Formats: sequence, structure tokens, C-alpha cells
Amino acid sequence: MPPKPEVSPLAARVNTKESYVDPSGKNPDTGDSDKSGLYIEENPRHLVALGRLYEGSTTVHNIPLLHDQVKVCVEEVRDVDAPIHVPTEKVKLVRQALNTFLAWPTHLVKRLSK
Repeated sequence: MPPKPEVSPLAARVNTKESYVDPSGKNPDTGDSDKSGLYIEENPRHLVALGRLYEGSTTVHNIPLLHDQVKVCVEEVRDVDAPIHVPTEKVKLVRQALNTFLAWPTHLVKRLSK
């Protein structure tokens, strides 16, 4: 039998739930993405967070995105009490969404100029 690999308690841990976002903004499946403003519909539209857009993704937490949704992650909260457009069991307000993947309506995501 082959020897068992030694695993150090300091070894990197991998999150398998796909709910946490690498703070570096890098996704091995989609590459780097542009920082974007995440808005909610009010009159006028209201910026509630800054995050990264993951184009080409088709699911969030194993749930298919609708044709008018994109996958984003929240990197900076601007309005802690703003509701999430597609809430989950654990994330209903923007303050709960930091470093989490979310589905967001395409028309409410605006790329920030570089």
C-alpha cells in the first residue's frame, strides 16, 4: 500500500460550500473580474455594495441563474440594511453578504471605470 500523505495542521483549508469568495477577487474558473457597483431599485437606483462580477457562471450555490441574473460577490457594503434581491436562508440583507456569492439582477450591476 502507498504511504499515507502527511497533513500538517497548518495546511491550507479548502471551503467546499462555494459560499465564500477569495478576497483576492480571483476565480480559477473565470479569471479576474471587474469591480462593479451593486444597486437596488429605488427612485433613483441606490448603490448598496461594491463587488465582483463573475461572467460566464451559470449557478450560485448549485442553483441555476435566471437569464436576467449574474453571479457576484460582495466585497464592500455601502448600505447595511438593504435587502438582497435573491435572498438565501442565511443572507437576506447586504450586511450579511460580505465575501459571499449571490445572484443579482443584471440590470442592477454597473461596472466601475478603471
